[in-house]
Amino acid sequence: MASLKYTTLDVFTTKKFAGNPLAVCQIPKGVTLTQEQKQTIAIEFNYSETTFLHPCSNEGDEVPEWPLDIFTVKTELPFAGHPTIGTACHILSQTGKTKGRFKVKAGIIELDYTDGVAKASIPHNTHIHSTTDLSASAMLNWQTGLQPFYRSGDLKVHVVSPVKGMNFAMIELKTLQELAAVNLPGKELNFSLDGDWDVGPCFSKFFVRMPDQGDGIRRLRTRMIEGNFEDPATGSACCGLAAYLVLKEGIQDGKVKFDILQAVEIGRPSEIGVEVEVKGGEIKTVVLSGKSVRVMEGKIFYE
Repeated sequence: MASLKYTTLDVFTTKKFAGNPLAVCQIPKGVTLTQEQKQTIAIEFNYSETTFLHPCSNEGDEVPEWPLDIFTVKTELPFAGHPTIGTACHILSQTGKTKGRFKVKAGIIELDYTDGVAKASIPHNTHIHSTTDLSASAMLNWQTGLQPFYRSGDLKVHVVSPVKGMNFAMIELKTLQELAAVNLPGKELNFSLDGDWDVGPCFSKFFVRMPDQGDGIRRLRTRMIEGNFEDPATGSACCGLAAYLVLKEGIQDGKVKFDILQAVEIGRPSEIGVEVEVKGGEIKTVVLSGKSVRVMEGKIFYE
């Protein structure tokens, strides 16, 4: 009977049953899965994402490379953050390597694994949309819990894509009380995108800036909502948010570090690190970092 080994991990945490769950399915040599099979397995796990890790494509090289496919319960993604970090922690700890690469649909991701922390140099092409029809009024009609705090003219909404195919409405709130008032509307929020970027799913990212602690690190509290689902940790959205804030502030040169705490409100706190390097006002690198903890192992009998 055809089978795959799988491991589940909780990502962006060191505590089981916190962070964001991830299923990593390892595809053996000589085995090919169809897109339909991968999608069916992702639906079976019913996590926000499931990854399919193919055999190393350059065995014997100092820096191993693995093709990696990332699926939600609805579609394949070109890139996603918590699947990258969780899968990196899993395979690099398993192989004893400190360096590696993933080949995903968005490009090549360079990996580093030291002291239990995975760092991933993320493919980035940050785009702030200009023609979206997502208004503050539409956001408040969707997020009724925010209506006691805002008039439509007071709420600022921008749409940002960290890479083509991943799109996020970025909504800055003033207090943690407002962040706690964000709810699950039960329906998805659809909005238009700039013509050349009109691909991929749309999500909403709410954030609050936390007090400066004098160490140069920007701290944020965040939540990510899609219809009736809240994602405990969204690395791609955090990368897009960090890049957006750096561009919005007009930073010209240097490295800006962010510590982002997500999903406290639903009891799955996730600790996400992002570092954005800027040269001449342009983003040169975006590095996502975090830890993970193994939770379950087993086999999937897929035929």
